[in-house]
Parts: sequence; C-alpha cells; structure tokens
Amino acid sequence: MNMMHHGWRVAGILILAAGFVASAAGAQQSAVRIVSPAAGRVVQPGQTVTIAVAADSSVARLALLGQHPLPINQVVAPGLGVARPAEFQVRIPTDIQPGPYRVTAIGSLAGGETVSESLVLDVEKSDEPTRIWAKPATILFSHAGERIPVRVLGAFGDGTQETLTRSSRTAYTSADPRVATVSGDGLVTAVGPGKTSIQIRTRTRDFSIPVTVANASNDAEE
Repeated sequence: MNMMHHGWRVAGILILAAGFVASAAGAQQSAVRIVSPAAGRVVQPGQTVTIAVAADSSVARLALLGQHPLPINQVVAPGLGVARPAEFQVRIPTDIQPGPYRVTAIGSLAGGETVSESLVLDVEKSDEPTRIWAKPATILFSHAGERIPVRVLGAFGDGTQETLTRSSRTAYTSADPRVATVSGDGLVTAVGPGKTSIQIRTRTRDFSIPVTVANASNDAEE
C-alpha cells in the first residue's frame, strides 16, 4: 500500500506541476467525474469536506490529489458510478491562506491510461476583516514595464491576521490604467509616466496604494 501511495504521489506531482490532464478518447473522458461538491464551493479553514467521485467499471484505481497545502493524497477503490460514488474526506487546514485551491481526481484504467477531472474549492474565513492593508503601501516605478506584486493583509476580530491576496473576496482596480494596471492576483504593472492609485476592496473594507511611474525620457535628459 505504501508503494501504491508513493506511485500516486509522484504521478500527481507531475500532473499538477505541468497542469496536464491526461485522458483517453471518446467515452473514457467521462470515466471519472467529481459528483460533489460543485466547483467554486466556499469552504472554511478547519472544515471537513466530502468529495464524491464517480468512476465506471473501466477504472482500476482511483486517487484524489490536492494543491498544496491541501493534505490530500488518498487512494481508494473505485465506486460504481453516480449511484455509488467513492467518497474522500478532506479536512481544510486551519492555517491555510484564503483563496482558490485545485483538487484533482485521477483514475487509472486497465490499459495503463489515466483519466482525471478537477474542481476548485474556494477557501475563505467565515467573518470579514476589521482592517486591511497592503505591502508595499506605496509604489514607485522607474520606467514603464516594471512589475511589483502586492501582498494584501487583513486583521480579524479574533486577533488573527491573514494574507488575502488571492481571496475571491479581494478585488483590485486601477484609477488610471494608462499609468498602471493591476491583475486579479495583485500584480501591478507600470504602463506610462504619471500618478495613479491601486484600489483594493473586500466586502467591507478598502485600501489605496499611491503609484508613481517616472518619466524615463525626462530622467535621462536631466
């Protein structure tokens, strides 16, 4: 059994690292299906989630793998389709950062091929932050094309602090995209000379980062 777990762990790392989903053609593409929960399900740190995976008779082994730090590396006997899906019990770590995490069910077919299906769990705290802030608090670019990642932090009523950069409840906007833009995960990119700000918002709080992009041509002349 240990050798089997080791084999699935190595295979899972290779598949998830490459972002590759191996599947056989035709009807085999639906040989493994995640029945529940629905993709995008919001779960909380410390919660135990049941993931049900249906596998048809062509699947010889069935495994569930989780994106780090989800503690999922389980192998079970295949179920018998939707009527009797295999169930995996997954406990969400209490110290996990809020954000989306991928879970992948992988089935091994008798002929050696693998089939898989993934879903994303959205891990979020049950309460909203009492305060948010960002690092860096001010951004100064020397020229267009530079990039700086922003880290968003939140303080909660229970005295804890969390990194909220990847949380689905954290939104980023630029006051002037001609000066700087920001991606959905907080990467700020200088576009042209000038001043603007990056607005960071959660459901109940907001924070503003002043951004300056220097005029490279003027600096060169000086």
